Amino acid sequence: MRKNAILLAHVMIMSIIFGVTAYAGETPKPFGLTIGKTTYTQVLETLQQREWNFQEYAKKQLKPIDKEELGRGKNTFLSVNPKNTEGVNNMMIFFDGNSVLDALIVVLDPKLFYVIWDELDKKYDFVSKHLEGDYFSSDYPRILWQKENIYIELQKVSAHHIRLVYVEKLLYENYKDFLRKTYEPYRRKKSKKGWMDDL
Repeated sequence: MRKNAILLAHVMIMSIIFGVTAYAGETPKPFGLTIGKTTYTQVLETLQQREWNFQEYAKKQLKPIDKEELGRGKNTFLSVNPKNTEGVNNMMIFFDGNSVLDALIVVLDPKLFYVIWDELDKKYDFVSKHLEGDYFSSDYPRILWQKENIYIELQKVSAHHIRLVYVEKLLYENYKDFLRKTYEPYRRKKSKKGWMDDL
C-alpha cells in the first residue's frame, strides 16, 4: 500500500513538472521577444545581435527619438528593418512606461497569409475568424488566436498588406489599428452622386 502511495505521488509530481514545462514553453516569443516581459535593453541587445537597423519614435507624436535622447524606451516604439528574414517587410516594437515590451507588429509579404495562418493554428488557441471583411476599413479580414494573456492577430488590411499583431489582451484595442487609417468616410463622399439626393 505504501509503495503504491509513493509511486502515485512520484507520478503526480512528474506530471506537474512536465505540465508546467510544457505550458511555459508555449508562451509566444516572436523573434525571441516575450510580450510583457522583455525589457527595452534586452530588445536592443537582440537587435544588435541580429544586426537589424531601427529608428525609435514617441508613440503619441510619432516624433523620431535620437539615440542620445532621454526617455528612450518609455512609451516609445522601434521601427525595425529586419535582415535575413525573407517575407518580413518591417517590424514595430512597442514599450510601456516601464520600458517593457508592450506589443509587436510584424508587416509581412501578403503571399504568406495562408502559410502563417496554418502555422499559428498549430501553436495557439483559436479565438475568432472574420474573412468576409472590407479592405481599408475597420472591418478588415482577420484571424485571432490567444495564448495565456496574449492575443495574436493576423490582419489582411489589403490585398498587398498583411500584419501580425502580438499584444496583451487588455491592450488589444490600443494596438490592433495602430498606424492604419480607414477610408470609409472618404469612400462614402467620393461615391455619392448629385442625382442621389432625388432617391
